Amino acid sequence: MKHRRSSAIRCTCLTLLWLACATVYAADWPQWRGPGRDGKAVFDAPQTWPEALTQKWTVNVGLADATPALVGDRLYVFVRQGDEEVTLCLDAATGRERWKSEGYPAPEVTGGARQHPGPRSSPAVGEGKVVTLGVGGVLSCLDADSGKLIWRKDPFPKAVPQFFTSCSPLIVDGRVIAQLGATDNGAILAFDLATGQEKWRWAEAGPEYASPVLLTVGTSRQVVALTGKSVVGVSPANGTLLWKLPFASARRSYNAATPIVNGTTVIYTGDGRGTFAVTIEQQGDAFAARPVWSNDRTDTKFNTP
Repeated sequence: MKHRRSSAIRCTCLTLLWLACATVYAADWPQWRGPGRDGKAVFDAPQTWPEALTQKWTVNVGLADATPALVGDRLYVFVRQGDEEVTLCLDAATGRERWKSEGYPAPEVTGGARQHPGPRSSPAVGEGKVVTLGVGGVLSCLDADSGKLIWRKDPFPKAVPQFFTSCSPLIVDGRVIAQLGATDNGAILAFDLATGQEKWRWAEAGPEYASPVLLTVGTSRQVVALTGKSVVGVSPANGTLLWKLPFASARRSYNAATPIVNGTTVIYTGDGRGTFAVTIEQQGDAFAARPVWSNDRTDTKFNTP
């Protein structure tokens, strides 16, 4: 299978830059947007910041728009090499390859996404495992130490959003949660992390391009997800719908930005529709979303605020 590629498509060059005048101990960055899925990094800041960074190493790994995951001294990278998707484990200090997973066939990426044929879903690392979601919707779980395949699922064969799969999987309470399938034929699904057994699915709306996040209200943990039609909160234990707000995308607009969680407040945005903040409140055994503010002059198409 051949792919037409413009000059803009090149192998992803993974580079580590180093603070030249100070030692910085990096915290783990095990998933999309970091440990709390909120874009925050906690580390010992140097007393003096350098004027420039020093390159420690660089290595060509393949094609991808996915971000790496860092756990301890290991960097996990999910890429496309030729017509296959593979996961690499690199030594974070040297860039040396520790292992490379066995590849599996990746689909031809067509249409408006053809210049980005590599995966765009970032790997999630937890409980000794690495979970990846391919551009065609293939969900895989690997052993983090060896790269050996533990399980692989493809619950919606050949069903992907218009610009292919972009959701980054979430590991919570021994389960993998991901939005799979196409906008009109998809679901939020949970799989047992150890076995790959499907635990539940919420199939009222399929995905677009956003990734789920975790919210806690009192003693209730909730998965907040932006679908092609709404923003919802579901139970990670059984998939029960806890609350739902309509937020349908329109032509040439997409639900692609990851929701932001700040305490019990959820902030979500969509191209051409503005940005909204709601507080999730418990009312007896039920939950409700109370509007806090909105701004129709601030929105994003793909970037998370």
